[in-house]
Amino acid sequence: MMLRLPWALNPLKINDITEKLAVVYGRAECEARCKLATAYRLTHFMGWDELIYGHLTLKIPSTNYLLINPFGLHYDEITASSLVKIDINGKVIDAGTSKFDFQRTGYIIHSAIHQSRRDLNALMHVHSRAGVGVASTVTTILPICQHSVFIDPVSYHPFRGIVTEEAEKLELAANFKAPSKCLLMRNHGLLTGGGTIEEAFFRMHMFQTVCQAYIDAGYTHTNRFVPADNVIDEYVIEKSKRAAAAQTGAPGMLEFAALARKLDRAGYETGYGNKW
Repeated sequence: MMLRLPWALNPLKINDITEKLAVVYGRAECEARCKLATAYRLTHFMGWDELIYGHLTLKIPSTNYLLINPFGLHYDEITASSLVKIDINGKVIDAGTSKFDFQRTGYIIHSAIHQSRRDLNALMHVHSRAGVGVASTVTTILPICQHSVFIDPVSYHPFRGIVTEEAEKLELAANFKAPSKCLLMRNHGLLTGGGTIEEAFFRMHMFQTVCQAYIDAGYTHTNRFVPADNVIDEYVIEKSKRAAAAQTGAPGMLEFAALARKLDRAGYETGYGNKW
């Protein structure tokens, strides 16, 4: 999906961190807040969001604190200062500048993975149309296009109802183990992780594209299976992973920076790349 920005006379800027708040947050947190708020806006402009639902989280470097969205703001309303800072146990450390609390469901899902996967500093969980469609119909995601290179291996988690119980954290952790960075939450949506929010966003883009390819090819129809000749050989997938890593370096960094510049040109003032 191509990023399309609506025209706005006075776009709500993403980096709304004042000089006073910058002193309170410190450099690392300012950077983390701008990056995560930018990711929320990009998620909206990519069309992956659903009303106020879904969550993106980012661990503040050298801390055990997470940034999460205030539950009640639309993704195109989220700013750097509005993000809520919580600890891994769900205690609010900084409520942010909005009047909204964070959602417990988001905390349970994300804290389970942040606790069990120390390699994943950033997580994205969305209920996109293509993602929900595939999560509701496809048993196993096969490599059907080159974008599959960037989501392999995919993990799976069954639907147990709306997540409200701490007990589900153990099953989530058990079903999403390294080296997987893409989780299909059956009948629910998609989740990706990365060492950075840029990587998590990059993998979500690839995951979304694969899901849309499944839908466009008709592989989500009842009893419609992927023909064997259309499945990419595992050897080709592994060879392509190595080639991609050699060409692009850290996953998602160049792509995310390019989209952030697009937001900046449209007047959204992301603060991405600022030297605090």
